[in-house]
Amino acid sequence: MKTGRLTLCALFAALIAIGTHIKIPTPLLPLTFQTFFVVLAGLVLGGKYGALSVCVYVIAGLAGLPVFTGSALNPTFGYIIGFIPGAWIAGYIAERFRPCFTVWMLGALSGMAVIYAFGIPYYYVMSKYYLGNELGAKTLLMYFVLMPLPGDVVKSVLAGIVVKRLAVFFPDKFTWGRKDSAPE
Repeated sequence: MKTGRLTLCALFAALIAIGTHIKIPTPLLPLTFQTFFVVLAGLVLGGKYGALSVCVYVIAGLAGLPVFTGSALNPTFGYIIGFIPGAWIAGYIAERFRPCFTVWMLGALSGMAVIYAFGIPYYYVMSKYYLGNELGAKTLLMYFVLMPLPGDVVKSVLAGIVVKRLAVFFPDKFTWGRKDSAPE
């Protein structure tokens, strides 16, 4: 593994930790930038290294560093578990298709969907069996899909814009070695 890639993995792990504590108040839910940096790690580093950077973040939190807002027994920990495959799928899509804004945004949205796919069932199980609070499907849909969805779509668009701007300055870094593709 090259030193540059390893450094970027550490940088993104730190950005994810910082993004946890950046909160923008909105009428529905506070908007954090944790998931933004997760999908951005995948888009910038590719699937394997994006997932590695998230693993570093998760391991740091499980080791006791104050990078999580809760603990592993928190019902929202499923989202943190979902960060790893979420970053991987965002990077996988970015690596496999022609580099352009649409692909990057699709990768970010797909990564967000994977995070939801891990977070919502985990929240339900932990809430029902650990906390003793049974939530209905309507409540789960409202609070864990419909309310955070607009913010996650905005973060996905923003991730696509950031990668598009980075690709202008570093075009060789966003083609993952493919000679037939140049960023649009």
